[in-house]
Amino acid sequence: MKKLILNLTLFLFMGNVFAQYTGSLHIPVDKFQVLDSATLKFTYRFTYVRDSLNPGTMKYVDLQTLLIAKNISKYYSQNFEDYCLSAMKDGKDDFKHFVEGSCGFEIFKDFPVKEMTVTDLGHKFLMSADFLYKEDIPMMNWVINNDTSAVLSYSCQKATTSFRGRNYEAWFTSEIPNNNGPWKFGGLPGLILKISDSKQNFVFECIGVEQLKNPIPIKLYSLKYSTLTRKDLMKIYRRLFDDPDTFFKSVGSEMAGQHDPKDLPKLPYNPMELE
Repeated sequence: MKKLILNLTLFLFMGNVFAQYTGSLHIPVDKFQVLDSATLKFTYRFTYVRDSLNPGTMKYVDLQTLLIAKNISKYYSQNFEDYCLSAMKDGKDDFKHFVEGSCGFEIFKDFPVKEMTVTDLGHKFLMSADFLYKEDIPMMNWVINNDTSAVLSYSCQKATTSFRGRNYEAWFTSEIPNNNGPWKFGGLPGLILKISDSKQNFVFECIGVEQLKNPIPIKLYSLKYSTLTRKDLMKIYRRLFDDPDTFFKSVGSEMAGQHDPKDLPKLPYNPMELE
């Protein structure tokens, strides 16, 4: 039997894990439900720290996209989607197309019903499931002050808030009158173009703005999701990062038995949501 060489590197954001191994990370992106058609597209550079005790050694960058339609918006990793598209085209996983730091989450905000759907993708091999949970669109208590700055030549105003255990500083522009932003952020009188937590562990900065001549479909991929609550998903990741070997065995993961337990120590855990 060909010797299996396992090189496992876990990347965490909002409870997302990615790995380099012999299994399949990509999802089938050719089957989906169209929820709406976006006329606005914003590209963000997301920089995050996986190990808060060693911020200089575990810092990653992901390119992410915000699509805004009349009723629904979608925020997701452009790097992860591009990787899935290339894997589907090639008919196999080619990890040379996988960008280190890519995040598999997708966030859909349905404004008419004030509900948010979050999917957590790419875990079929690693965790035996892709995940989905729903929650109300968060009501964030913003404090707007008079400080101004420019992002992509847009005049921005500063606002601060606390959300699920972290303090944030945001820069929003009324020149784009949309109360949305990256990730779960929103609720300001203008689009959030830049936001970071007080420790600079998580930084989102807009690097591209497009008014689309040809609308882009907002897709929800047709997968067999494991549906649960946000807090239950957080507990799953807490277990995974505390003891990966025991976790893989408990969920019947394909990872079980493919590694030496001593190669999977307790991993640094720095989730964006602390509560």
